[in-house]
Amino acid sequence: AIAKQLTRSLVAPKPQTVDSLTDREREVLVLVAQGLSNQQIADSLVISERTARTHVSNILSKLGVASRTQAALLAIREGIAPAPSAS
Repeated sequence: AIAKQLTRSLVAPKPQTVDSLTDREREVLVLVAQGLSNQQIADSLVISERTARTHVSNILSKLGVASRTQAALLAIREGIAPAPSAS
């Protein structure tokens, strides 16, 4: 039974939740949800654009999503980032 459960978890790993993100990754995710580019995120957090890109890549991987848009929607759904206001 344990071997079956382990095999299932390895074959179909579940995406992690926003709880798995570091504090910095959460900061970056909020900025992604605001529609900022990697360069804008870097400028805002006083980090290099490459570091911002790495954070975004790690976020996408940890959340099991394929795009910044999906990550942003997840952040809004989880209450980490505010929904954009209708203008």
